[in-house]
Amino acid sequence: MSEDRAERVTALAHPAVRACVQALSAHAVVIWSFLVSRLALLAIGLLTQIHLRPITETGNQLDFSHRQALNIWGAWDTGWYMDIVLNGYQRAPGADGQANWAFFPAMPTLAAGLVHLTGLTPLQAMLAVSNLGFLIALILAHRLARAEFDDKTADLCVVLLCVAPGSYIFSSAYTEGLFLACVTGALLLLRDRRWLLAGLVAAVAALTRNLGIGLLLPYGLAALERLVTGLRTGGPRPTAGELARMVLGGVAPLAALAGFMAYLHARTGDALAFLHIQTAWRRSLSAPFAGLLDGLARPSSLHDADLLSFTFAWLAIGLLVMLAALRRWTLLSLALFLTLAPLSTGVASFTRYALVILPLWMVLARILADRPRAAMACVAVLAMLNAFLMVAWTLAQQVAA
Repeated sequence: MSEDRAERVTALAHPAVRACVQALSAHAVVIWSFLVSRLALLAIGLLTQIHLRPITETGNQLDFSHRQALNIWGAWDTGWYMDIVLNGYQRAPGADGQANWAFFPAMPTLAAGLVHLTGLTPLQAMLAVSNLGFLIALILAHRLARAEFDDKTADLCVVLLCVAPGSYIFSSAYTEGLFLACVTGALLLLRDRRWLLAGLVAAVAALTRNLGIGLLLPYGLAALERLVTGLRTGGPRPTAGELARMVLGGVAPLAALAGFMAYLHARTGDALAFLHIQTAWRRSLSAPFAGLLDGLARPSSLHDADLLSFTFAWLAIGLLVMLAALRRWTLLSLALFLTLAPLSTGVASFTRYALVILPLWMVLARILADRPRAAMACVAVLAMLNAFLMVAWTLAQQVAA
């Protein structure tokens, strides 16, 4: 069917059909990137289970489903989220000193709700939340990158998020998919000055991961810009209603975090239990650059599992500089927080933490958008690293902590 004929058929179709076709067309890059990358990762995981697991005599020790197509998406921290879904938060740490207080409630709460409403298993519910969250995040990221830069940057940003090393986490029983959706949604709402909705989405982000509280930085800058612009230009100033929404939106993430802390105090006797329990994983606060500088001075001090995170941390710092050069201060404030806060506990797991630093993926896409050969090479390298890490994830090997 020719393109003109297809357009005529669409024009004559039912309004609902036209709306569906238009939506699919507008989000073609997102849909194809999501489907192709997820199916490729699923194939890699299944092939690893079939061919490599018997040879290595190792594999995913967490058994949440008898269907390997589902079970490969659950490992490591999945067990903690599963425990929250099934049993709620502990009252006391286990024998190893660890407790599920370290993990925030939004994702397991949504999963528990799905279990109750649909009859899905906890693992299926968590995977539904993760994958739907990631798909929504890609749609919103495409809109945000297009608004901040251009169409080519938006398309490439989506592709980079789908092939980034460790992006299988977005489809696993982890919080990254939901968190990225909240971060992107809040940033878009801030662009439209929808203060209350932006604050509520930021509150969900704060209840998904503690780093969600960092959304107060771009929120504060956007609010300040709104106030200063009105005064400086003599244009329309915020009305009393807008000021009220601005304040309520800013309070929402703080109230959400305070509510979780109050719950933990009632449950464990410690409002900061989520923070204090980090010592059980040998995490403690230090200067953000201490681990990076120490790794340069003494490369032998780095664990093998931290090499990739160490590399990505330095790349992230380079992209922060580029973002500052572009003077995107609102995006920079969030990117700085999402980069430096994890690094203050060491470089471990930074490869995974970097996945949700959307402003950095946007600026990388901006740099590569007008350099097609460099873009193709970057996508190929990232995709190969992601495939390798998917094999390690399926075998529960700690290649990248």
